[in-house]
Amino acid sequence: MALNAFLSSPLTIQPFSLFIGACMCFSFGLSFFLWRAGPGSAGAKNTMALVSLLISMLALAVIMQAEIPALRGQVYYLVSIQMLTGPLLYFYVLFQTRSNFTLQATHLWHLSPLLIFTLIWHWQMPVELNHSLALPCFSNELCDVYRQNRYLHKVAAWVSNLAYCFIIIGILKSYQVQIKRRFSNIEEINLRWVTMICWCYILGTLLAILFEAGYFLGNEFNSGHMHELAMLVTTVLIAHYGVRQVTIHAEENEEPQNQPAANVSSSNKKYQTSSLTEVDAASLWQQLQQLMVTEQPYLEAGLKVSDLAKRLDVSVSHVSETINGHAGLSFYDFINKQRIEAAIRILEDPNKAHLSATEVGFEAGFNSVSTFYSHFKNYQGCTPKQYRSNKNAATVSLKS
Repeated sequence: MALNAFLSSPLTIQPFSLFIGACMCFSFGLSFFLWRAGPGSAGAKNTMALVSLLISMLALAVIMQAEIPALRGQVYYLVSIQMLTGPLLYFYVLFQTRSNFTLQATHLWHLSPLLIFTLIWHWQMPVELNHSLALPCFSNELCDVYRQNRYLHKVAAWVSNLAYCFIIIGILKSYQVQIKRRFSNIEEINLRWVTMICWCYILGTLLAILFEAGYFLGNEFNSGHMHELAMLVTTVLIAHYGVRQVTIHAEENEEPQNQPAANVSSSNKKYQTSSLTEVDAASLWQQLQQLMVTEQPYLEAGLKVSDLAKRLDVSVSHVSETINGHAGLSFYDFINKQRIEAAIRILEDPNKAHLSATEVGFEAGFNSVSTFYSHFKNYQGCTPKQYRSNKNAATVSLKS
């Protein structure tokens, strides 16, 4: 009946609904692209396609609530799918950060809140003022029967968002450490954009809780707008970063076939959990330093720790442990420090004064201008252009 009444009435759509509708169409198209031709492993791209599709469905629910108030109760069945946001992002991160990860039957419990709260809402329908799950409002002027009956669902969504986002941030923090042990360039695989999504949801959730608490005091602001804003930011981040995300597990991880046996009987062990002795590490450190001088592998933009391990005929873990123990740096920081030193030599070379700062960065082995500037300023306290200008000024001063 409500649907028939809506169809027979003049069509009027609010500007806000038009905006959300445009976002919905964009998210739907994005999900189709990610499913058909998106980058990354099949599991990762399909999961991200589902995230985009979920955002489209939630946007549809927002429009239906605004334009068809009579169907508000039925629309909340669709709103229950917001309980999938956290699990889907969690699965995406696992697909990207753990090699050979596959969904198992044991992962289905992550989907159980969707079923539980859909059934709870079905039990609450039709909504009543005195339902056992309804919470009374302090402001009778603003309170409505749906908001009274939706508190439990809102709290569940808040808890789910916060829990999954903090879990994902923890996984990505550990992952950041791992990739710095193996890669010299991590711009394309660091997944920081997923961390940005999580912080967006955390901020949106905290604001929603704040506004919902204010609702008791007579605040008319709808806390649901925070969720809509989070959806919009998520769509933008997926469109900008997700469609360009490369496959992360394409790196080589094999050990050399003729790796020399470690001296496990040595009494001088630096790494108690490793077969690498302090004597072996010192010898390997000398070989590594010599390799840096003779072959300058750091000038290779895509250098990985496995590349050095092959050249030195040792294991990846031994190279990583040696760099960490003797240089006090991760492989990523160690190689980029070498690149900064190479960039300084180029900047000070009068025969290469014609090279721009960007060209200097690429010649030194960086594959990102922003990364080059960031590392250079971190080590030297100024930009490459400022460093060259200061050196040129100092040279002129000495000559005069």
